Amino acid sequence: MEVDISRIQELIERPGESLSVELKRWIDPDTTEGKAKIVKTVLALRNHGGGYLVIGFDNATLELDVENIPANIKEKFHLDHIQGLISKFASEPFEISVEFPEREGRIYPVIVIPPGVKTPVSAKSDLHEGGRKIIKADTIYVRSLTANNTPSTTQAKWKDWAKIIDVCFDNREADIGRFLRRHLGGLSPQVIHEFALAILQRPEPEPSIEEILQKYIKESEERYESVVKERDLKLPDHGTWEVGLILGGQIPQHSANKTFLNLLDSNNPDYTGWPVWLDSRGFRDRENHPYVINGTWESLIVNIDTGWVGDQIDFMRLDPKGKFYLRRALEDDIPGNQRVPEPIKVLDFGLPIYRTAEAIAVGIAFGKAMGCDPEKTKLFFAFKWTKLRGRKLVSWANPGRYISPGRSAYQDDVLTFINVPLETPLSTLGDYVNEVVAQLFEIFDGFSLSNNVIEEMTQRLIQRK
Repeated sequence: MEVDISRIQELIERPGESLSVELKRWIDPDTTEGKAKIVKTVLALRNHGGGYLVIGFDNATLELDVENIPANIKEKFHLDHIQGLISKFASEPFEISVEFPEREGRIYPVIVIPPGVKTPVSAKSDLHEGGRKIIKADTIYVRSLTANNTPSTTQAKWKDWAKIIDVCFDNREADIGRFLRRHLGGLSPQVIHEFALAILQRPEPEPSIEEILQKYIKESEERYESVVKERDLKLPDHGTWEVGLILGGQIPQHSANKTFLNLLDSNNPDYTGWPVWLDSRGFRDRENHPYVINGTWESLIVNIDTGWVGDQIDFMRLDPKGKFYLRRALEDDIPGNQRVPEPIKVLDFGLPIYRTAEAIAVGIAFGKAMGCDPEKTKLFFAFKWTKLRGRKLVSWANPGRYISPGRSAYQDDVLTFINVPLETPLSTLGDYVNEVVAQLFEIFDGFSLSNNVIEEMTQRLIQRK
């Protein structure tokens, strides 16, 4: 390829061209510093879509550099020497060329970097000078503009990725377009373009179980808000505890009929006076009774200002496909007990332990009642607490337990995940409970509770002591 210095001058003055030009004063490619400048600039130009590295010009003034001109230019910048240097550091091999055009009676090396990059090229090796790395392995170098709009080479930042991906994508699309034109020449350019885009589209990655749980919780929260609006309820301000449970494995077929509801009700261990996923069919107020919507049992139980001890706001969903949701107002915020403190001010540290243990234990009971294979089924849980910011961690529900005062939450919500095999013995639930509540307690000034305490409290619930 013949290089015309005047053509390069045009490219410098027309930055919109696809091929770019980088000017460097005289470089000695036999020195460590010279190698680094050449390698980083060539990689940056490759990632930019190709271009020219011109040696012997001042990048700021565009004038010839007449100082430090080497005597053996063609030898120092021989193609084999420069290609070997690039191949040593480039994560993906590509061929360059070196030309020696003449200007004012002197020759100047021009390293030509071809276009066509399809994946970003990074440095694959370190290069040290003294105690510092002047080329860093796994680093992607790109071109950027300095304050005076002069192009320079730098490490890729987040804002560079769109340009890099666009260049790679365009080159891949161009390859496919050339193939289609060669073999399907009768197609219009628009059809070829659309076909190329279709080929380049990659299938969306499968969502993780955590993403599925988050989506299920969000969907359930929206259902709760809809039901509250439909019933025109005016509820007191409160924080919430939420549980999302998805059974993973082969789920035997069930329907959203009374048989399914009876199955869950008869297998709910009822560890507390107000168990999780409570069957409310016996409640006097029919608005609290469960109903079927979109193949799922659902109920919103609102018992407040009744004069009962332990008023509640519970919203539940029971899906025969193996998905369960519970949203419960924090007991710290609901009246009905003389010991309950001012709402939105505290969190009793023992209640999350008991409720988490109960949810896991009842989930295991539901999975077994539905006929899931204990050896091949997992329970995927998400636990969420809301409106925590500003609360103090206390022990009001069980005054017999003491926790030193002064721990405050600076985070509003906590979302944790855990996987529990269906075959897990109830005697070992303490470790799972600890994994869940540890993340909750940490937001209270880094508080952590002894595993022995959590284990003892979990077993007290399971054994109904």
